[in-house]
Amino acid sequence: MRVGFTMIEVSLAIAIAGLIFLMVFVALPWFRASQKDTNRREDLIFFIDEVKTFQQRNRGALPRVGQIGTTIEWGDFTNEDASSWQGFYRDFLKENFMDPDGENYKLDVQVCAANVAGERCGNINTEDLFFPNRYTIIILTSATCSNERPVKSSNLRKLAAFYALQSGGFYCINT
Repeated sequence: MRVGFTMIEVSLAIAIAGLIFLMVFVALPWFRASQKDTNRREDLIFFIDEVKTFQQRNRGALPRVGQIGTTIEWGDFTNEDASSWQGFYRDFLKENFMDPDGENYKLDVQVCAANVAGERCGNINTEDLFFPNRYTIIILTSATCSNERPVKSSNLRKLAAFYALQSGGFYCINT
């Protein structure tokens, strides 16, 4: 009568345990990135809800666009009134509007550069956008989302918010 395990059985058990460990080790970073991207999508939904609240309080108007292409950061509110994007950030988003990595989101407000409704906004080159993109949410006024990309809208009071995700791809949401 035999007692114990053979070398083959022990080796097989170690190999199976090693494969399980390797699968967990490889999947864990992807799972964390996916979870953070879920939080980022929720942050953009919150952002759009706050824009809609702003519009309700201001007869449907979007925040005033000052200098196009200026990136707005938290605390960059020098003498800005409540109707500007800086005032919107200060009054609606507040200082806790942060990426899951702990960085404050920045807002890059632009006007969609397409001429015809439904045409892609030509001022966004998606090949140049990759996470973390300086934690910048690209906001395109006169735009809406189509297949995760911003396109020209016929409604001037619409906007699309566009963000590169850590696990790849983009998230686009509109008012």
